[in-house]
Formats: sequence, C-alpha cells, structure tokens
Amino acid sequence: MDTSGTDKAQVPAPTPPPSGTVTAPPQSTTATPPGHPNPLHAQSVGEALTDIASLIPGFAGYKGVEDRRIADKQLRAVIGERLTKIKGRLDGVTDALSRAGNLDGLSLIDQSGRRLERLVDRMRFADYGYAAVFDRVQLGEAELTRLYQYDAGIMGELGAFDDAVSQVEQASSDPNALRSALAKLDALTAEFDRRFEARKHLFDGLPTP
Repeated sequence: MDTSGTDKAQVPAPTPPPSGTVTAPPQSTTATPPGHPNPLHAQSVGEALTDIASLIPGFAGYKGVEDRRIADKQLRAVIGERLTKIKGRLDGVTDALSRAGNLDGLSLIDQSGRRLERLVDRMRFADYGYAAVFDRVQLGEAELTRLYQYDAGIMGELGAFDDAVSQVEQASSDPNALRSALAKLDALTAEFDRRFEARKHLFDGLPTP
C-alpha cells in the first residue's frame, strides 16, 4: 500500500489578517544625506530657517522682500568663498605640476580650473537669483520652507568639492588617475551649477503681489 501521499507533513496555510486590519509598510533604512532635509520629517519654516542659518552667519532669511536681496548675497558670498578655497587648492596642484614639467597634467587641470572659476564668478557677480525672480512672487510658509531646504541642500553639497579636490591632489603624479579625478570634479562643478540655476524656477507660476 502506497502511503507517500499521507506521510508528508501538512503545512498550514497562512492565516489572513482580520478584516479592516492595515499592514504597516516596511520602514526605510536609507540614511538622509547631510545637508538634505529628512523626507519623513515635515519641517516647520522655523526649523528650515535654523538649518540654513547655521551654515550662513547672519543669514537674513527670505520672508521680507528686501531681506531676500540681502540673503541671496549672503548665500552666494559663502558659496563663492568655499569654492575659491577649492580653486586655490587646484592652483597648488598646478604649481606642483609646473615645477615637475608635467605639461599633460597642466593642460587637464587648466580646463577644470576654468570651469570652477566660472562657477565662482557666477556666485559672486551674477545679478540673478531671488533678487531678480523671487521679489515678484508671494511666498507663504510652505514656499519659504521649501526655499530654505533647497538652499541647505546646496550648501550641503559643497563638502563633495573638498573630497574631489583631495582626490586630484593625491592623483597628481599619475596621469590616468589625475584624468579620472578631474572628470569627477568637472561633473560635480556642472551639477552644482545646474542645481543653482534651478533655484530660479522653484516657484514658476506663483501669483505676484
């Protein structure tokens, strides 16, 4: 007599949850990058202002129309200062390569230095941003919060430039490694420029006073 069909252990079917029970979604374990607001935490406008003010001494904020002009200059001045230090370190690598007679490396660094210098000039001298755009729109608490968070995110990205130029310094004696490190710096410069340009369009379509 074949009992194979009856000797196997029976696995009970899973019990469905009671009707009306809501199953909680799994918790995300992804860490929030520094300088970026936590998407799971809805910041108040005061919290968002505190975050950006901790990165820019004496930050005026964007609530008042005249304050926006001051705050925009403060933001761009701090960014310009940070990027100027990065450019200075890049110039130091240029000097070292020049003394070593490394003409190929000099050509590569010169191109990256020019791109970075244009970004520095844009931060310091360009007459746009809030002064040119946001003066003409009404900003409530939700818009102000978004604005502060966006700028805090931009400020948080500046640390990546320190890492990138450190890689350039370490790779200065190896042409292939130097080329790779400079490509990363160039990509970072282009992305930062794109992000800063996008600020002008955060509130396209908002009503004007």
